[in-house]
Amino acid sequence: MKEKTAREQLQAKLDRVHGARIKAEQFIHAGGNLHSEEAVPIGAELSFAADELAAEFGLPGLKDSA
Repeated sequence: MKEKTAREQLQAKLDRVHGARIKAEQFIHAGGNLHSEEAVPIGAELSFAADELAAEFGLPGLKDSA
């Protein structure tokens, strides 16, 4: 299997953040409660995806700022 280039790796991380954001928006628009148990995996994915993207730029993520 071919290794991804830096550009492909960055695009994959951007796509992950975008997908997580879309899921969060859909959850909210469907009337989901951000303080419910159903929101936990959605919020976790958004946080993890954002942290991974921040690390790509050498920035601390949410987990590093707590």
